This record gives sequence, C-alpha cells and structure tokens, in this order.
Amino acid sequence: MLSFCCKTDKGSVRPNNEDSFIYRTANNNPENFDIQFYGSLFTIADGMGGHFAGEVASKMACDYVLDYYRISDISDDNTWEKLKGLFFKINEIILRRSFDVSEFNGMGTTLTTLIIRKNKAWVSHVGDSRVYLIRNEEMTQISYDHTEIQRLIDQGLFTKQETERSPARNILTQAIGVDNRLSVFTWAETIQQNDMFLLCSDGLYDMMTDDHILSIIKAKEQHLEKTCKQLIDEAINAGSKDNISVILVKIN
Repeated sequence: MLSFCCKTDKGSVRPNNEDSFIYRTANNNPENFDIQFYGSLFTIADGMGGHFAGEVASKMACDYVLDYYRISDISDDNTWEKLKGLFFKINEIILRRSFDVSEFNGMGTTLTTLIIRKNKAWVSHVGDSRVYLIRNEEMTQISYDHTEIQRLIDQGLFTKQETERSPARNILTQAIGVDNRLSVFTWAETIQQNDMFLLCSDGLYDMMTDDHILSIIKAKEQHLEKTCKQLIDEAINAGSKDNISVILVKIN
C-alpha cells in the first residue's frame, strides 16, 4: 500500500510554472494500465527555455514517460535497460521538437522517475531535480546532481558546503532535449515498510537544508498533504525565486 502527495507552485517570482509532474497508481489510472504488473509511477520534471518552452518540455517529458506502461517485456532483470531506453526516446522526441519549432529552440527539462513495483523501488534520473529516501528517520539523497558544481565536487576542487550559494550550482551537465549525448542515472533497492521517498525540483532544496526538509517531514509524517504544503511554503518564505514541486511517497 502507498500513500502519497503531489504539489507544485510557481513561487513568488516566476510568471509561469515550468515544473510538471505526473503519477499513476491503482487509484489514478485513467488509461487502465496494468498497475499490478508494472507498479506505481511518480515523475517530476523541471523545464527550461524562453517563451514558455520550459513548460512544453517538462509536460512532454511527463506525458511520454507513461510509455513505461507500454513496454511489453519488462522484468527485474531488464528494468534499468528499459528505463534508460525510454529516457533516450524522450530525449530524442523533445530534441527534435526543439529543432522543428523555432520558439522552442534550446528548450529542455530535467526528468526524474520513481517506480514502486512489488517489493522494489526503481529510480531513473537526468538533471538536478532530486530523489531522497527517508528511512529510519534519516534522509539520503539517491539521485545524482548532473551539474557543473557536482562535477567540480567529484574532482575534489570544492566541498558541498563551499558551493551551497554558488551561482554556478544550477548549471546542468545533463538534461533531456538538449543534446543527443545522454547519461541516465539509475538506482534500485528493496523497499521497507515506512520508507518514504521525496521527489523535488531545485526550487525546494536550493532554499532549505536537508536537515530542515527532514525535520518538516518527521514532524508531519502522518499528514502528507500538510507536509508537502509546508515544504513549499517554507521554500517560498525563504526567498525561492524558482518554481517548486514536491512529491512525497510513503510505503505503508
């Protein structure tokens, strides 16, 4: 059994919301996908590009990620391969749209997907949106930040603390729809009862430390709607200039 909450807000500065999210569960399945076989899906995307192109890119990515449910031969042995293939396909579609429509030139999006299937969680990810696992009152970032700053941290040139307010922290090294060279991060693990997963765009974590985020989740763990709302409200109150999106999933 799953409980979950999904919320997004354009924030107090941006005129539009370039974030998108989509989910499919047993109780939200208008296409009548085989949720029992494929599992539940939660996806978040943070678009980029002028003239509302970011909105187009993130929505396209979320719409096409549902093709996961049309993969005919999915199994535990090939899920990573199939998810990577799906992300490559979405990348090609958005890249082609960017070339074909002049006002969409240069658009792109992050794309982060969590699948809960039977007793396992699968993550497929490109960009700097994030997935966290909350287990035993500890929160761990699962996803990898495809950013220039993270690349410099990996090279040992900076510490994470030294780059927290760097203006370069949101320069992406990977995004959907920007280049035909794509590196997809994947992760999988057996889930445990009371595990929680947080998917969020950078509008949330840019303004709040992981410890602060965790304290809010722990304080309102039984009220996911209130938790999501407070996370967004506090990011806005902290001065977030970006769109903010949050998906919180709990394994009951």
